[in-house]
Amino acid sequence: MSSFNRHTDMPRWASRWLWAAGIYNLAWGSLAIASPHLLFDLAGADRINYPEIWQCVGMIVGVYGIGYLIAAYDSRTHWPIVLVGLLGKIFGPIGFAVALMHGTFPPLFGLTILTNDLVWWVPFIMILLDAAKQRGVSLSGTASRTLFIKETRINAPPDIVFQFHESPDALTSLIPPWEQMKISESTGSLKVGSRVVLRGRLGFVPIQWVAIHTEYDPPHLFADRQESGPFAYWYHRHRFLDDGQGGTVLRDEVEYAVPLGLIGHWVGGWLIRRKLDDMFAYRHEITRRLIESGEWTNGTLVLQTVLPKGDQ
Repeated sequence: MSSFNRHTDMPRWASRWLWAAGIYNLAWGSLAIASPHLLFDLAGADRINYPEIWQCVGMIVGVYGIGYLIAAYDSRTHWPIVLVGLLGKIFGPIGFAVALMHGTFPPLFGLTILTNDLVWWVPFIMILLDAAKQRGVSLSGTASRTLFIKETRINAPPDIVFQFHESPDALTSLIPPWEQMKISESTGSLKVGSRVVLRGRLGFVPIQWVAIHTEYDPPHLFADRQESGPFAYWYHRHRFLDDGQGGTVLRDEVEYAVPLGLIGHWVGGWLIRRKLDDMFAYRHEITRRLIESGEWTNGTLVLQTVLPKGDQ
């Protein structure tokens, strides 16, 4: 018999652990809803004044159980459910330890920590490591590189679209208005060795992004590499492909790695991808509008267009 789940190539042991976790949570949650005082009576603790609060806890535990059953179908796809569950099983014992120090719960109440939390740490961590390995994330602190591609057809030949990117105002016009970034330094060139420095904020955190241009082949290609900045790795090729009909296929190829390796991939990988989708959708639409509308002509930006984030 194969050692893998019949729906995917995920390990069968991962599916079994998640089925067990789902059934356990549904059973525990149902018991808390049906008999909110039972656990307190067994542990010799005072009954709570508002049992409805404990019943709400039971409902939350039951919802987690449904999540685990979903993840049991494909833990490599639904690993965020496992991650959230593991975090809850880590924070739960911490909260109990604090309550124990303040005398809120009797020590016997801690037996629930064994079955509710501690027993699941190892299998949940193993499931997450399996998902990370399948996605190419290293445990040494670095993530494998991801390739992002965005293509748009522009009704203008490649030399015109390339000239637009070389114009002095191009980069400023291509920074989305919702991104808190401004050009701090620039040599005003795309040639190899030229340098651009962007400064701004990510929430409340100030960031500086330094990029060095590494390839220059007008009107076909230019590229830049992050010298320092928020990514563990960033290499961006801007390609201008002749579509054979008098137009250009603008193709951005970004090879990147998120910071903080495994943790960064789990916590922020999806958010980074979403931000890239939004940013390059904006950049391509602005480029297309400015060139096709004639707002950019002869190397001059006649009117800088601002496209709201939702208008893409």
